[in-house]
Amino acid sequence: MSNWSGNRRDLMKIAGAAAAVTGMAMTTGGRLAWAQDASPESGDFSGELIYGRSEESVGFDPAMVTATSSFEVIAAAYESLIIFDDDGQPQPWLAESWDMPDDTTYIFKLRDGVTFHNGQPLTAKDVVFTFERLMDPDGGSPWTSQFTPVDSVEATDDLTVTFKLKETFGPFLSPVSARYAAILPADDSIDFQSTMVGTGAFKLDEFKKDTETRFAGFADYWQEGQPKLAGMVYKILPDESSRVAAIRTGEIQLTSLVDPISVDTVKGSDGVSVINQDSTDYYLLGLNCKQAPFDDVKVRQALSMAIDRQAIIDSVFFGQGQESGPIVPTMGDWANPLEDLPNYQVDRDAAKALLEEAGQSGLSFKITVGANRQEFVNIALVIQDQLKEIGVNAELDQVEWGTFIDKWVSRDFQSFVSFNGSGNDPDSALYAALTTDGTTNAFQFSDPDVDKLLNEGRTLADHDERKKVYQEAEMKIADQAPLIFICTRVGNFAVRDNVHGFAPTASQTWATLPETTVDAE
Repeated sequence: MSNWSGNRRDLMKIAGAAAAVTGMAMTTGGRLAWAQDASPESGDFSGELIYGRSEESVGFDPAMVTATSSFEVIAAAYESLIIFDDDGQPQPWLAESWDMPDDTTYIFKLRDGVTFHNGQPLTAKDVVFTFERLMDPDGGSPWTSQFTPVDSVEATDDLTVTFKLKETFGPFLSPVSARYAAILPADDSIDFQSTMVGTGAFKLDEFKKDTETRFAGFADYWQEGQPKLAGMVYKILPDESSRVAAIRTGEIQLTSLVDPISVDTVKGSDGVSVINQDSTDYYLLGLNCKQAPFDDVKVRQALSMAIDRQAIIDSVFFGQGQESGPIVPTMGDWANPLEDLPNYQVDRDAAKALLEEAGQSGLSFKITVGANRQEFVNIALVIQDQLKEIGVNAELDQVEWGTFIDKWVSRDFQSFVSFNGSGNDPDSALYAALTTDGTTNAFQFSDPDVDKLLNEGRTLADHDERKKVYQEAEMKIADQAPLIFICTRVGNFAVRDNVHGFAPTASQTWATLPETTVDAE
């Protein structure tokens, strides 16, 4: 049973009060508009898809960004060597095949005739360039940890790439398929943060900061008959109610919604349907384990026991989503049963006792949230209310999205609410985020037992052996509580009825864009 004493109406009152106190009006910098060297593409294209989204991209370089807002647009322009299908099986993409002659060698054969948007043909040198950037310990990529088991990448001929691993790396194909491993042209003169030059179905046409990003269908795309759209427009509409109004009038044809009230409103609208899609993403309360009070495991454990995850699901998401541990339930049989995880049963008396042992009765701390993401704010508000029951005062620090990203990168926070992606393998979900030197370890968490287990999991190939290791790691992580895993994230996509072919999956939201069509209304 939920221990949350409030309801949705209470939550909205709390949110309104917080907005009044903090002045949630967001500010943006001056408008910046620029156009890439692009001309309207010729080809058998028709229709333009207009996607309304809440926030601007934080750079375009696949190897350097972590924000979902960036990967949304990267998905249109860039592609990886392989993809994973709905059954979690790797499939050819830019690589038409691959071979594994021994446990530490992968040989990829590239498709012939693939072209980058700048006219340059795809070759093995481009793949080497892409992965050497990712692997460079001094290169600044937040994804470097995902490739530490790789010893070398070599172009063995124009269309063949050989990866040599330092040791067996069971989940190797998972990071190879990721958006951050999208293949770039081997050209150091390109500023990949401010432009896009990929092999994808859509070519960047124009970028107007905080307004819209335009793509044209790429006439030389390697998949025959695709894309089916003449172009796409990513239109910035920060307020969800504005996106609801725009999808109902047809100003936009596709948008993502979070608030269940918005979803219900759209469901009752003529000409609009809603696609609900479970994902391997999860919401979280992140804790800075290097700063007091969260350098004390007892404080972290107390918060984990005090927070009622199901109450957050019920009040913020109207029951959408599943309570989650360190391995999300949507990832299949990798995860432990939730009831077996330490510190996951709501026990506020035990939480108070732990805080007293830690000398932190009457604890106060700040939760940093991006003010434009209302679900983050609402989660933080419910947590704030729940923690009052154990004598803890959690103050919301609502900041503009770019500031939130800066704080995350510099680890300048006590705690924060956000969501993370788990990908399609426990290694992708846990290694970079929770090993001592992990490049996305914003929590600054370090535990030798967790490091040992997550490193061991990488060296195994057998599913059952790996599962045993990751379930043990999950128990350790839940006990150490470097972050509070809350619940899975359900994608709600409002789609105009004249849009056909868009079909998100748990880990591949945008894979069907090249097949999508838009009829005239």
